[in-house]
Amino acid sequence: MIMIDLSKINKVHFIGIGGAGISAAAGIFHCRGFAVSGSDIHASEIVDNLTRHGLKVLAPQNAKNISADLDLVVYSVAVSEDNSERTRARELDIPEMSYPQLLGELMKDKYGLGVSGTDGKTTVTAMIAKIMIDAGQDPSVVLGSRAEFLEGNWRCGGSDYFVFEADEYRRAFDNYKPRLAVITNIGIDHLDYYENEDDYLSAFKAYLNKMPADGFVIINNDDSRSIEAAKDCPAKRVTYGLETAADYGASGIIIADGRQEFSVLENGETAETMALKLPGRYNVSNALAAIAAVRQLGIDWKTIVKSLAGFKGTWRRFDDLGKCGQARVIADYAHTPAAIKLIISASRDFFPGKKILFVFQPHQYARTKKLFKEFSAAFDQAEKVLLADIFYVAGREKPEDFEVSSLSLAEAIKARGVEAVYGGDLDELEKKVRELAGQFDVIVVLGAGDIYNLAKNLVKNN
Repeated sequence: MIMIDLSKINKVHFIGIGGAGISAAAGIFHCRGFAVSGSDIHASEIVDNLTRHGLKVLAPQNAKNISADLDLVVYSVAVSEDNSERTRARELDIPEMSYPQLLGELMKDKYGLGVSGTDGKTTVTAMIAKIMIDAGQDPSVVLGSRAEFLEGNWRCGGSDYFVFEADEYRRAFDNYKPRLAVITNIGIDHLDYYENEDDYLSAFKAYLNKMPADGFVIINNDDSRSIEAAKDCPAKRVTYGLETAADYGASGIIIADGRQEFSVLENGETAETMALKLPGRYNVSNALAAIAAVRQLGIDWKTIVKSLAGFKGTWRRFDDLGKCGQARVIADYAHTPAAIKLIISASRDFFPGKKILFVFQPHQYARTKKLFKEFSAAFDQAEKVLLADIFYVAGREKPEDFEVSSLSLAEAIKARGVEAVYGGDLDELEKKVRELAGQFDVIVVLGAGDIYNLAKNLVKNN
């Protein structure tokens, strides 16, 4: 790994700046006075947010974007070594760092609070950040989505606290040394990199085993693999859970009027009554993870209750966009089988008795192929599903995975007794959704790819 003294550099260029994490790092660099530029394959909402904050972003990527006066080039892990801008940087002997390496440098000598897990890490990170901000802790924040209380998906704080998502893809979190680590759950993902579930789990174990003895690890006690990952972690273990005994739990969960209310248990005793505007038991669990974390910092209950009551969620996480005709349109980033199941359940809880149409774009051929059976079963509780073509993830696909298709997935879902329809590309799919919209009360659009554009169009062109 290249060693960089950040105090001795000025001009930094970010390749793949439209990525969720790297864009936040670029934003922090910009607000700290560095001369920041960046590039991406195409424009996006994330790129638009960066330009609104005064960052220079170029699209598409081109070797000409790399000038000899740059002090550092930072690249997304999705950017290949033969990328034209990276090639040009090496020709000019400009130092390169990956985004995870840079994030590790950014939080060096800080009190890092890292949130990891297959699902839920963005929401938990945002909850922790909001509580700490409301408590006057002034943290810096790197979030994998946008939140209304941040500068998009980042915050340039003045304290030593640094709240961030510690992503497991390509073992990115090996670059981080947090004082407090949260593990939301450990399922299976990123099968274009990890060989199997054991390989995936081993990455979390290695990450947690580096924790300092005077740190904290916050563990989901309902998830056996999270417990296994933390078994040899030297940090103090703090647990939370809904189904098992834990240091932080919840009781009396009530869903009414578009919110959830519940009592929080701390060490078996009722501490406070909470209200959340977000649906799903998984979000109660997310709230417990955040509460367990901030309580280790000594944040008082009054601040926590008020902060979470005002938490509106994050971009593309059960995001209420408006209406298509009379149907409410919800967009969610869910792209793993486990997350899809949770969203379907949460939708039924928050919209009881309503007819709900689920629209899904599988994300990445490798993930769809290797988890095909799990995806087929994920929609068992849905009434009707429309499927878009699989989203092609540049730089992460292999030709041998292209045999899988959304058509075959629709047929597999249908074989399990759920009405499933293959919708084609996004233009064709939008037409089908509009034709069906009048028959449904709610349209839930799922996926991590560009299907979000369809969801926006349904509302924009209503």
